[in-house]
Amino acid sequence: MNRIFFFSSASLLLAAWLLNPALDYGTSSVDAAAASARTADAITAAVKKVASKLSVRQREKALFDFKDEERLNWHFIPRPRKGLALSEMNDAQKKLVQDLLLVSLGEKGARTVEEVRSLEGILRSIEGPNRRFSRDPEHYYLSIFGTPGSKEKWGWRFEGHHLCLNFTLQGKSVLSATPLFYGANPAMVENGSRKGLRVLGKVEDLAQQLMRSLDESQLKTALGKGKPEEVKATQAATYNARLPLGLPGSSMNEVQVKALTQLVLEHTGNLEKDLRKEMEISLTKNVADIQLAWRGKLGAGEGHSFIVHGPDFIISYANFQNNAAHIHSALRARKGEFGIDSEK
Repeated sequence: MNRIFFFSSASLLLAAWLLNPALDYGTSSVDAAAASARTADAITAAVKKVASKLSVRQREKALFDFKDEERLNWHFIPRPRKGLALSEMNDAQKKLVQDLLLVSLGEKGARTVEEVRSLEGILRSIEGPNRRFSRDPEHYYLSIFGTPGSKEKWGWRFEGHHLCLNFTLQGKSVLSATPLFYGANPAMVENGSRKGLRVLGKVEDLAQQLMRSLDESQLKTALGKGKPEEVKATQAATYNARLPLGLPGSSMNEVQVKALTQLVLEHTGNLEKDLRKEMEISLTKNVADIQLAWRGKLGAGEGHSFIVHGPDFIISYANFQNNAAHIHSALRARKGEFGIDSEK
């Protein structure tokens, strides 16, 4: 049995910072605002560049009014979508989309996008000619809502099977960079040239590591009743689901706080650093109040789901389909998604 030492909120904040130096945000508020503005400018320029290279026919598919209902119609299942598919773009246009992903997500997030897309080709081989869905890495769609760079709000989305990116901007501000969804099927590639690839493997490993470190009393608090649940509120415009209580950071020891923090950072790390900063600062300030709620089995390869939530963010994760070889993972903000809160 692990020896558990309970910490004050101040001690937990210090522990999270010391154990995760990547969380050191020692810049002033002025510097932070300038960095955020630069990121907004870079994203705006990248979207403008993509839009400027589209033909009239392509623009008819890619461009929407900001108030179009389609802006909130996000999902991650393999069904037809509105927007302009990669399959309808030339190589130069695809490169501009890649540039947009890089300035919005950073290297890690952009790489994860490409790996998620690559799994479609693997699924196509696994499922064969009688498959139900197309399984095409080119069936990912870009949609632009409103006028990039205007004083009014505008946004863009890149979406396909197991992938959904949503950004809302206004002027020199990125109002929202969520919902952010990644999925992986298969969770681990078993054969072929990409054998061993685990697109979301680090998330799975960190969560299992944290759960293995809990003692009997902690497990009783963290484990909920019932079967694993699908990722919460995936179709909602804003995250207003009632969240389960679980094990708070205040009931964890230093090693467990580190594991919890790393689990959150693995999700926020799929955004460009200036866009994830607010969530990560909230993590360090409120680590004692972060809740971990788990359902299902504890062993690797057994169906499970979990939610990690704090004052400003929610992480939902599910892996119970296909004998726990099919992962869904979403990062949500507690307020301001799609720029909606600021409209009130």
